[in-house]
This record gives sequence, structure tokens and C-alpha cells, in this order.
Amino acid sequence: MGRIGILVVLMLSGVKLSEAEQWEHPRDRKQEARMMSKERKRWMWSAIALAAASLADSSSSLGKMEGNGLLRSGDGKFGARGVGIKMGALGGMLLSQHLLMEKDPGSARMLTWGNYGMAGVKAGVAIRNTGVEKPSYLMR
Repeated sequence: MGRIGILVVLMLSGVKLSEAEQWEHPRDRKQEARMMSKERKRWMWSAIALAAASLADSSSSLGKMEGNGLLRSGDGKFGARGVGIKMGALGGMLLSQHLLMEKDPGSARMLTWGNYGMAGVKAGVAIRNTGVEKPSYLMR
């Protein structure tokens, strides 16, 4: 009898579908929990990589002229205000990812790859920032 036939028999016999899913699922709950734990650890490493790349991006911009008006301080340079805004945005993003994973643990893989991608972009920006010179009056 095929799977559809088994489902029809179970539905006709009054068995809940959730019980049928448990019977056909090849892994037990402990193995499923281990897999989710591994996904969470991978996400944590990606969050650490993203935080490190963000820190490198911010530190490579300190004291240099800032093109983004939101991150620019009163004298036109990237300073404490910009660092605060960048780190606050990073913290909010990671907190929202954590809450999303609590609700939907299956989203951890997608969030992990997204974090690694953003870490690569931020690392590239940090490398570019090292080539930008500070204003000459700060070099004294």
C-alpha cells in the first residue's frame, strides 16, 4: 500500500494526522533537537563573523570624512555617533534574527548564510576604507 493509501486508512480510522507524521518521520526528537542545535551554533558563528566585520568597518572609518548624513557627526567625520548607530542597528538585527529563530527554527540556515554574506560585504568595505586617507589636519 502506498503512502496515500496509508494516509486514507489513518484518516478513516480516526487517527490524528500529527500521530501519522510521527510514525513516518525517520528521525526521533533527540536527533531533531541535535540538528537544530547545530544550526543554532552555525548561526552564532555567523553572528560573530558579522559583528567582527562591522567592528572592522567602523574602526577603519573613524576620523575620516563620512558620506552618509545619518552617520556623520557635526564636523562631517565618522565618529562616536556613527559607531553607536551602526552597532545599534547590528544589535537590533541580531536580536530580531534570534526572535525569528525562536518562532521558526528552520530559518537558521537562511539567516546564517545571510550573515556570512553581509560579513563579507562589510569586510570589503573595511578593506576599502583603509585606502581612504584621513584629512591632512588630523595627521599632525
